[in-house]
Amino acid sequence: MTGEQLRDYGISKVDSNTPEAWRNDCDYIIGWLARNGAEFTAEDVRQWIPEPPHPNAMGGRFIAALKAKKIIRLEYRKATRPSAHARVLAVYRGI
Repeated sequence: MTGEQLRDYGISKVDSNTPEAWRNDCDYIIGWLARNGAEFTAEDVRQWIPEPPHPNAMGGRFIAALKAKKIIRLEYRKATRPSAHARVLAVYRGI
């Protein structure tokens, strides 16, 4: 399997075990931020919804929005939340 296929397989496993209500809330906020026209990251989405039920659940929703051509990835920057340990986050904007 390619790296992309393995990623997609992992995302589908996490997505299938993520509550539909959380997925819908996350998708709604991603769409709302995308329509706003400003740049945003997963940290911005986290301000509006409960913590994801799995560490990879948020990434799956961003991949879905990218594939649906609702957002584009612009760049990467360090997370500002101390609990994120300065990990690198993708920065998005709506299409």
